[in-house]
Amino acid sequence: MHKHDEHGSALAWSWHHAGLVVANLDRAIEFYTSALGYKVEFLVREMDDQFQRTVGVDGVVCDLAQLTAPYSGTLLELLEVRNVPSGLDPRLPVHVGVGHGAYQVRDLEASVDLLTAAGGNAMGEIVSFEEGRAIYCWSPAGTVVELEEAW
Repeated sequence: MHKHDEHGSALAWSWHHAGLVVANLDRAIEFYTSALGYKVEFLVREMDDQFQRTVGVDGVVCDLAQLTAPYSGTLLELLEVRNVPSGLDPRLPVHVGVGHGAYQVRDLEASVDLLTAAGGNAMGEIVSFEEGRAIYCWSPAGTVVELEEAW
């Protein structure tokens, strides 16, 4: 872990990635790699339990790719979500076009508490991934914020 200053009341120390729900992951990967020069860094198919717990929606499954722009290092996460029940809040990050911003923090529980004190709230639960722990939260503006423990 690098030593970085923490910022804001949630104590974020780094922007990690922008995420976007897409209609078809393979077509989205083709577009972002061929048209915009991104490179695929990570790809996982059929993520179920971890994703369901993160977004707080039972039964959904996602395919997920993280791509890097070689000219800026910007990390873009693309998610194709299936088995989305009807009638869900359209702001949930299971619907095509919904995005999120992911920020790295050192102490996930403390940052969630601080984000909540600032008017946000947890969407799902803290979930452990191979790369570390993460949680999706709502901002008071209704946008999706992902907090990730530094990895």
